[in-house]
Amino acid sequence: MKRKDIWKELDLPPPPKKALALPRSMLDKERQEAAQQALRLNCTKTIQLALSTPPPPDKLQPPGVEEDETGDAASKAEAIERELYMHHKSIAGQDYKTTARTLVASLKRNSELRRRVLMGAVSPTQLVSMDIRELATQQQREEYARLQERETRRVTLAGHGSTAAAAATPPEYRCERCGGRTCDYLDSGRRDIGKCETWGSKDGQGASRLVTCLGCGHRWEVDDV
Repeated sequence: MKRKDIWKELDLPPPPKKALALPRSMLDKERQEAAQQALRLNCTKTIQLALSTPPPPDKLQPPGVEEDETGDAASKAEAIERELYMHHKSIAGQDYKTTARTLVASLKRNSELRRRVLMGAVSPTQLVSMDIRELATQQQREEYARLQERETRRVTLAGHGSTAAAAATPPEYRCERCGGRTCDYLDSGRRDIGKCETWGSKDGQGASRLVTCLGCGHRWEVDDV
């Protein structure tokens, strides 16, 4: 004869049923969603801090613009992050993070862009769609123009035909600081003493290249190009 459960013998309510363990795939999905939510929240806070960066001392407030007209940095940051997330097809992946870093760096150093965003002259949709040159400061644009002019002269002097076409094709570099791939570079000749001594030539010339990341402004030198 089967023995009754103890809770039945004591006339007690049945014990609660054990919760079923979730499948591993569901657990992994929940963890990924939680990680993405944490990443998005951190991104929003970082954008808000960038929008709250005080203007440099030499930048005066434009006439007719009051401080209380600059809008709420917190709500602007939320709107920017939301548009950024949608711009990357609702995936907070590597491209999302790279673009977020570029936007934050640009908002911090470009006081005019920051003011226009806070005033509503630049919408969140427009901001996340801007390329690196549109996000640049006036000083950076002038620097890019000088680099482009020097590169154009270098290609022109290199000759015509296939040689010039090959020289006009820019190499691809990746910034170690922000991970961006939008870079300008400037070639300069220099004498490589070590190689000259090794090969017994006093006239040997090495080539160095100064690469500038257009996203964060980081610069580094590439040897023997």
